[in-house]
Amino acid sequence: MSAGTALIWLLGGARGGHLAAYFCAFGALWAEVLWVLLEALRRLAWGAFGLAALAGGAWFVGETINFSGAADWAGLSAALPVVLTQTRFGYVLAGRLGMLLGALALAELGARRAGAWLALLGCVAESWLGHGGAMLGSAEGDVLFGCALAHVGAAALWMGTLPALLLVVAKAPEAELAPVMRRFSKLGMGCVVAILATALVQVWLLVGRVGALVSSVYGRLALAKFALLLALLGLAWVHKFRLTPALPASRARFLRSLAVETGVGLLVLLLAGFLLQFQPPAMAAMAGG
Repeated sequence: MSAGTALIWLLGGARGGHLAAYFCAFGALWAEVLWVLLEALRRLAWGAFGLAALAGGAWFVGETINFSGAADWAGLSAALPVVLTQTRFGYVLAGRLGMLLGALALAELGARRAGAWLALLGCVAESWLGHGGAMLGSAEGDVLFGCALAHVGAAALWMGTLPALLLVVAKAPEAELAPVMRRFSKLGMGCVVAILATALVQVWLLVGRVGALVSSVYGRLALAKFALLLALLGLAWVHKFRLTPALPASRARFLRSLAVETGVGLLVLLLAGFLLQFQPPAMAAMAGG
């Protein structure tokens, strides 16, 4: 593996970790608005923010090296403020972290709903750093960007709330469980439809041909992500129709199954980070008109 390819994989891991932690922090804030107030949710939100900042910092440093070709500390330290203030990547990443910090501050002040909406806005702002954001102004780029907004928003509302749901099922009073799950199921079904529909459009535009699904790294990652999404859909079906009606008696079994779904959801977000760092097979042709 070349140094350049290794850097892409490292950047993908940092980006995926940042996405997962950012979405998790949003999900904890959202859970307090829609479901139940728990001190554990507040701790989850702040802990996830810390992880999002660390992973985002690693992503920022790695991209700065990638952009500038800096080979030593002097070159890197000179390039960091330039990338931060003069590139879309720099100010969008910094702005999103600022939005999440502001969202947490609002929640601490009692404005939980405003904080949750601000955090959701920070989640979907990630779309400006994706393939559609890089191609805005072209017909394909505008479609991709619109799909990205819906895709990222739905992923944050579903996969981002799974760690918070796990905490709620573990710690909330039994009387709260069934109402929480009913509200989550209604939200989740809409998110599933949006995620799968937009994923299909993105793959169609960015991969371009069926053979590229197996011949390119991007295509193979897209297939892996889609397979995990289908697994998540199966787990969601089990939760909605088999385990939720049996609550609270099935609480322990539900927790085990939900822990698996949460792990798969976080893995999907990690894969998304890798996917966004690789060049889609059809992107060069689209960008060239």
